[in-house]
This record gives sequence, C-alpha cells and structure tokens, in this order.
Amino acid sequence: MKFYWVRRSIRTKLAVFLLLAIGIPMLVSITITNTRTARFVEEDTIRQNSNLLYQGKTNLDNYFRSFFQTSLAPYSDTTLYRTLETGRSDYLTDNQIFVSLQLMSSSVKEIYQVYLHSPLAERGYLYSKGQYKRMEQIVNAPGTSLPEGVAYSIRPLHMSTNYNISAAPPFLSKRVITVIRPILQIPSDKQIGTLSLDITPEMIISICDQLYQRDQGEEVYLLDPSGVIIYGPDSDRFGLKLDAEWAQELLEQSSLPDGHDAPGGARSTRLGGGDHEAVFIYEQIEAGDSNWTLVKRIPDSVLRRATNQVTQVNTGVLIGSLLIVAAAALFISFWITGPIKRLTGYVSQIQSGQLQTDIHLGQADEIGQLARRFRMMMETINNLVLREYKLELANKTNQLKALQAQVHPHFLYNALQSIGTTALKRGVPDLYKLIMQLGKMMRYSMNTAEEFVAISQEIDHARSYLELQRHRFDDKLTYEIAMDEGVGEAPLPRMVIQPIVENVFKHAFDPSGGEVHVSIRCFREDGRIRIEIADNGPGVKPERLQALRASLLGVDDESASIGEHIGLANVAARLALHCGEEASMRLDSGLEPLGGFSVTLLLPDQLPSQTSEVSP
Repeated sequence: MKFYWVRRSIRTKLAVFLLLAIGIPMLVSITITNTRTARFVEEDTIRQNSNLLYQGKTNLDNYFRSFFQTSLAPYSDTTLYRTLETGRSDYLTDNQIFVSLQLMSSSVKEIYQVYLHSPLAERGYLYSKGQYKRMEQIVNAPGTSLPEGVAYSIRPLHMSTNYNISAAPPFLSKRVITVIRPILQIPSDKQIGTLSLDITPEMIISICDQLYQRDQGEEVYLLDPSGVIIYGPDSDRFGLKLDAEWAQELLEQSSLPDGHDAPGGARSTRLGGGDHEAVFIYEQIEAGDSNWTLVKRIPDSVLRRATNQVTQVNTGVLIGSLLIVAAAALFISFWITGPIKRLTGYVSQIQSGQLQTDIHLGQADEIGQLARRFRMMMETINNLVLREYKLELANKTNQLKALQAQVHPHFLYNALQSIGTTALKRGVPDLYKLIMQLGKMMRYSMNTAEEFVAISQEIDHARSYLELQRHRFDDKLTYEIAMDEGVGEAPLPRMVIQPIVENVFKHAFDPSGGEVHVSIRCFREDGRIRIEIADNGPGVKPERLQALRASLLGVDDESASIGEHIGLANVAARLALHCGEEASMRLDSGLEPLGGFSVTLLLPDQLPSQTSEVSP
C-alpha cells in the first residue's frame, strides 16, 4: 500500500508536511537566488569593470594629452619657430635647437627620442637622452609625413629608428609609439617643419596593468584600428596584429555609434561561443587622426568563478538554514505529537483493563486539557463502576439476609393473625393492635422487591415502631410526626428513618426512670427534602459529637453491610450509594426546642440512582 507509513502516523504526516512546506519554498528560493545572483554578479562585474576601464581611458587620454602639449612646443618657443620659419642653419641655430629639443624631451619622462626636420634649412636634428645629432636632410625621414590636413598622428608600437641620421654615436632601437606633428606657418598652412616624438610604452603598460587581474584569466588590449597590439597580456606580441577570432568583430562594433552601453560610458558585448565565450568591455581613445580601442576581455569561466563564490555562499547559507528549519520542523512534530503518543499509551493501558492508570501530561495546551478531561472522565467512570458494583453487592447481601429471615413467612403471618383473632375473642383489642403493628413492620422489612419507597411509607413504618415502643414503655414515650403536603410522595431508600428512631432507644432513653419525646418533621427547603429526627434526651458531649461527625465523613460504601447492626453509619453509607453527593446527613446536639440529639437528612427531590417505581 503506497505511503501507508505516512497515513498511519500523525507525527509522520506533520513532519512531512512541515518539511515540504518549508523545504520546497527554500529550494525554489535557492534556485531563483542563484539564477538572479549569476545575473547580478555579471551585471555588477560589467559595471565595476566599466568604471575601471573608463578610469583607464581617462588616464590614457590625459597621458596622450601631455604628448599633444609637448608636440605644440615649437609654437610656444618663438626662437625655434623663427629658426624654422627663416630656415637658418649655423652653429648658433644648432645650439638653440639643441636646447629646445632637450626641453621637449624632459617634459615627458617616457620620451626616448625627439626628431625635428627643417625643410627650409634642409637639415634633420635628433635628440635622445642627452645625445644630440644633426645632418643634412633634404626631405624629412620616412614615416614622418602626414596626409594634408592631418594635424596630429600617433603611430602604433614599433621599433625606433635613427630617422636616417647616421651620425655617431648610434642610438639603441626600442619599442616606441611615435607622435608626429607637422609644424605650420601661421596663419598660412605652409609646412615649415616636422616634429616626431618617440615615446616608450612604460606608462601605457603601467596604466593598462592596473585594469585587470592577469592571474584570474582576464585580458586587456589596446588596439589601433587595424588590430595592431599596442598593449596586451603577452608583451612578446606588442606591435603585432591580434589574430583572435573576436578581434575584427569587436573593432567593427567599436567603430559603430550604437552598442550596449554599460555604466560609466563604456560599452559591452558578448562574443565567441562555447568555452571561448566572453564578455567584452571597451572604450574608444582618440589618438590623433584615428581612434584606438581599449578592450577588456572577461571569459565566462571568470564570471562563473565569481558567481560560484557568491552562489556557494548563498547555497551554503540556505542549505544550512534548511537543515536548521528541518531539524526545527522535526522537533516541533515530535513536540506536538509526543503528548498524543503518551495519551495513546495511557488509553492502551486502560483498554487492557488498568482502569486506575494515572493520566498525567503536565501541559497547559489543548492536548493537556484533553488529557485532564480524559482523566476526569476515567475517574467518573471508575467511581460509577465501583458504586454500581458495591451497590449491587450490598443489595445482594441484604436480599440474602432477608431470604434467611423469610423462612416460612406465611407461617409467621398466619400465626400472628391467629394470635390477634384470639385476642379479639377474649376482649383484648390493644393486644390485637400491637400484633397487627408487628406484622406490618415484619412485612415491610421483609419486602426486598422495592429498593425505593415513598417517604410516607417510611413514616408509617417508623410510626408502627414507635407505637410498639409506646405500648412497651407506657407514658414514658411521646412522639410527634409532621409532614408537609406533597412531601410524602417523594422517594427515598428503604429503611432510612426507622434505624435513626431506633437509635434513640439505644442511646438517649433510660427505661428505669426518664421520659423521652421523639420528633419527626418532613418538609421541603430550597428545592430539597429535609427530614429532621430529634429527641429530648441528654444529647452527646462535644468530643463524642465531633468523633461521630468524623466517622460519618470517613464512611465508605462497605458500611452498608456491617452485619446485623443497623445504625447511623449504615444509613449514611446507603444514602451515599443511592444519592451520591446530592444527599447528606448532619448530626447535632443541644438544638432547640428539644435540646437532645438530632439527625438531619437532606435529600434530592428525585434520586439519581432510583431503579424501581415508588409504591404510594
């Protein structure tokens, strides 16, 4: 049977429900968080690198602007400008040019060579790190001519030359970028000179090195429009054309005005495929008559590495939270269902017959309230079972005794009838009355078929007993019986009033001398039946009264079968059996008006344990 293990246990159901209710949303949250985190990390990486690349572009622009300012020095150096304008060439002019070139070389630390050509003087000048050379040159050196209208140009990285000035000493060849500017006569556009600055790439390398983390797989390139590497991660390829598949496509995109703009002004795109796919962030840098492209390549593996670090932390935190929540869910399920399990164990013990099982959970919640109500129910059931059992036992005992006393009852009744008839024949009517009273009492006592009788029947039985006693003691006994209207039909257990009246003659009456008066009153009070039996005897001492009261408080159901003695304890026990807590017996001594011993019975109008019809 599928999932039987789930259906058979509330604890399992609750644990599974809590785990699913908490686990599924958290797993969905982990998935969504990781997906969003990957996108966020990529966007954040692009944003940070765009800002970084923009800063690099700004630094390079400022650095290139310093070259631009240096290349304009001939216009601010009036001596040099006049020399080029006039085409003078002598020893003094050479010295002036030396000083001017020296100043230009020292203006930027990375300037390696300064070349100046004067077409009017047909001479070329070359200055490099304190070395100064000059020689006749009809035209300017190859590679220094610019198309008409171009005022400024930067040649990509290449090996430096001597500009065809072969005079000693020879200069070492280095990798340089060259800034070329034609010097024009103002205000005309006549060219009066050519200035070329060879600049080593140390500063460019330093700026670009700060734009990426080489050991993390990132790459930064500075490319001219044709794809020549001005800067790259491999210094051996400086000055060579980049042959990567993405290079041409990126250069074409960078030349277009549109693109995916990233924060900070940089643009970004995705190029490549498979394991070579990467994010490219690039900026355009103005370099004279062309634009160079500063590009940073971030492979997907680098992005995934950064994403994985974040997602691993998020996943770890969420999984840890999930485990904690799962443990809490299991704890809650055990905490909630534990009392139910214990209560089920108590029920199993009761089912096995252990009715006295102590049900105790010690909780204040609904389950604790259920356990308390169940315990109270079991106590009530136990009390009812014990009460019915003992009542049945007492009834059986009384029936047995009555049967023992009813040996040949018809013979006794007939014998009493014969004696009464003889008394009438001989003119003794009082004797006849006494015999009839005695027969009436015997018939009432031996009638065990009725468990409950009307109060009027009990009063008649007590009256018969008192009449017999009055005939015995003559005028020493007087009695009075008062019963309100309607009280006589109320039910009560048999043999309740007469034993109390009999108690008067056992303890409150001295036949040798004293007189006794007995009072029986029956009336309703506050919705209950009140029966008072009192005498004018000497009463009892307070200590004895307290002892009697205490004995009545401690009486149990077994007092209903105390042998042949019938007394107060017997009456109290049988009232407790039949009426429970709704009936009570009170003992007093010295109460007015009689001042003797008194017994007060308080009974309900309807007896809860009444099992037979009351005979009127």
